Amino acid sequence: MANSNLRHDKIPIWINIISIIVIAILVFQMYACYFNPSLAYGTFENIDANQQAILTLAGRNFVMIVVTLLALKSQNAMFLTFTFIMNFAREFYDMLLVGYLNHFSMQGIGMMATFLIFLIPYVFALKKLKLLTSKND
Repeated sequence: MANSNLRHDKIPIWINIISIIVIAILVFQMYACYFNPSLAYGTFENIDANQQAILTLAGRNFVMIVVTLLALKSQNAMFLTFTFIMNFAREFYDMLLVGYLNHFSMQGIGMMATFLIFLIPYVFALKKLKLLTSKND
């Protein structure tokens, strides 16, 4: 059942591919949170506070997966823009967190730089999606 309130836009395949890659990463992180946090987050001491934090992270990832899947299904540029902003903010925060937890050492800064692999495509995708939304308004 299609919702006639959502416009279907001609979304470039590369934007859909980025979204699918993000979903795959989030699925892996969610799986790790539920079953083995050490897979994604290093040494994990299983105490109540850590367990609560990691399960909260799993829930965040689950919601982001659902929203991104709905946006992909809709092929609506505005909805996809929302998911890209959401994922950009998550990646940016995670990048800063990695640096902070490594006391902004050279290793931490190097690890932060790897997040650019994710952040740079988001910038290009957001520009393209903005163009699509403004063209169709």
